[in-house]
Amino acid sequence: MNDSRRSFFHRFLLSIFILTFIGEEPSLGEGGFNLGPLLDIETNKTKGTQEVGALGPFISSKKSDTRFEYGFHPLFYVVEDEEKDSTEFDFLYPLATYDRRGNDRRSEFLFYILFYETVETRSGFQENEFHLFPFLFGKYAEDRNNSYLAFFPVYGNLKNKFSRDEINFVLFPLFLRTKKNEAINYTFLWPFFGYYTGGGQKGFRFWPLFGYRKKEGSFEEKFALWPIFASKNRIFYGEETRSLSILPFYSIVESSERTQTTYLWPFFNHLVDKRRGIERWDVPWPLINFTRSEEGRRGGKEETRIFPFFASEQEGKDEDGFILWPLYRYSAATFEDYRRRKNTILFFLYSDIKEEPVIEGGRSGRRIDSWPLFSYKRDREGNLSFNFLSILEPFLAYNEGIERNYSSFWRFFQWKGYSDGRRTSSFLWNMFKTESGKEGIKIDFQPIIPIFSYKDWEDESKFYFLGGLFGYRSDQNKKTIKLFYIPINVSSQVNSTEKEVRIDE
Repeated sequence: MNDSRRSFFHRFLLSIFILTFIGEEPSLGEGGFNLGPLLDIETNKTKGTQEVGALGPFISSKKSDTRFEYGFHPLFYVVEDEEKDSTEFDFLYPLATYDRRGNDRRSEFLFYILFYETVETRSGFQENEFHLFPFLFGKYAEDRNNSYLAFFPVYGNLKNKFSRDEINFVLFPLFLRTKKNEAINYTFLWPFFGYYTGGGQKGFRFWPLFGYRKKEGSFEEKFALWPIFASKNRIFYGEETRSLSILPFYSIVESSERTQTTYLWPFFNHLVDKRRGIERWDVPWPLINFTRSEEGRRGGKEETRIFPFFASEQEGKDEDGFILWPLYRYSAATFEDYRRRKNTILFFLYSDIKEEPVIEGGRSGRRIDSWPLFSYKRDREGNLSFNFLSILEPFLAYNEGIERNYSSFWRFFQWKGYSDGRRTSSFLWNMFKTESGKEGIKIDFQPIIPIFSYKDWEDESKFYFLGGLFGYRSDQNKKTIKLFYIPINVSSQVNSTEKEVRIDE
């Protein structure tokens, strides 16, 4: 966002929420301006940042040299990032969202029901895609062979959509044609009548009575009285896999490396996987399970489950399990540079996620959620945060849309610690707030009217009661006390210096 637009927004906020109370815009300086939950402006000239909060949880803005974001919660939130050349806009999130990255744009409304996207190709052509699910679909592509238009259920000609190269329909379910690679599937009165052609395959179906499909040297499939009887033979990368099912009595899937047999589907199951060196029994599934690896087989799988009392599963360096499900659950997974372990009690009532480095010089992180009381987070950069209350965060952890549009309403207390040593806290939307760091400490208690403020920051010290009814302030130049809002200079280094110069002269 350009400087004029930024300045207009800040002036708008200041004119409404500052001039109403003090008649003129104050000097915001390094310390900013505070009227508690009504209006709080925090300025850091060294870092070139400014944060504004107004009307408690409803209005907020953050400004830096390259990034500007502001919102009227929960109505809208806007983020402008000049460095990334991007714009984000939420309206009653997640009802409507808009994202721009350079010349690429994406809009969603009503949970992806209404969608519009513009993507710039390498040649500079603007491709457009939209849909009003499930009725209208369209795309205008640089390659006209990839353009399409569909008005469901009347007529459609979709390209590269829903995992198919082509989808054609007329008066659906009267006629439907799908294509993937060279294989084509024609359906009449979907899903009842159809036949297969293209890519060397052939077959037909009269669902659910009988169906048949075959491609020489690749696969052969049959079903009768679906889903009672089904038979499949497939050759994949030179390995043949055969399956037969007569539900619910018996089914088998077998190859040279793997055999899985099920009786009274899905309750009793036996699996032998020679490639992975494991054997598994479900008796019955999903209540009791035993999985064992061949002795000495590295990276094998071990599992014991007696639901809901106990479960323990381990495969390689990963593990998962529970005790008295869902009372206590745990899991651990290893990624490229860190290992993550998660413990939960009663799903979301309490969760603890630890991230520990597995490489030299790596950094750890942790997140704890206790619904609905608090959320604590320490990222792998060393930044800390603690929030009370925490209503949606345990359900939707790391959801930025929830974080910036709704969380301010229930965050009665916030505490943050930064990797540079700075610490901040806020209670009831800045009615009481503190800040500390290498420069010193600041404390303000201002429920709209100033009650108490204390500052010992670099070369300045200040203590005010009732906005200066009584107080004391000192800096490099002078020391001042306040009595009934009247400033009284008790010392002045400037005056003393000038007097010494005159004496020397």
